[in-house]
Amino acid sequence: MEDLLRDCLFPVMLGSNTVCHATVRQLQKRFGTDCTVLTGKRALTLRFLPGVRLIDASPSLSDDILLSILQDVEAQSELSIPLLVVCDRAYEAFVARNRMWLESRFILRHASELDRADRR
Repeated sequence: MEDLLRDCLFPVMLGSNTVCHATVRQLQKRFGTDCTVLTGKRALTLRFLPGVRLIDASPSLSDDILLSILQDVEAQSELSIPLLVVCDRAYEAFVARNRMWLESRFILRHASELDRADRR
C-alpha cells in the first residue's frame, strides 16, 4: 500500500507553521512524495527541505484567488490523488466556506488527522 501511495499521492499543504513542516517531513518519510505548500509566510524551514514547492498564497487573499490557485495546482496532479492538508488555522475559514468545491477536487484532511493515522 505504501508503494502505491508513493507513486500516486499529490499532497498540497495550506500553511507554513511547524505543523506544516512536520507534516511535509512525515509524508516525505512515509511515502517519499514531493509536496506543494501554499503559504503567506516566508516559510524559512520549508525552503531547505528537498521536494517542497512553495506558492505564495496568503489566507488573506480572496476566496476566488485561492480557489484559482488551487485549481491550477490540482490540474498539475494529472493522474495522481490530490490530497489537501490544512496545517494552519488561518486557512480554516477559507476551507469551511469552500468545503464542497474543495472536496469535489481534493481529498481534504487536517494535519492532526494524518498525525493520528500515522501513530496507529
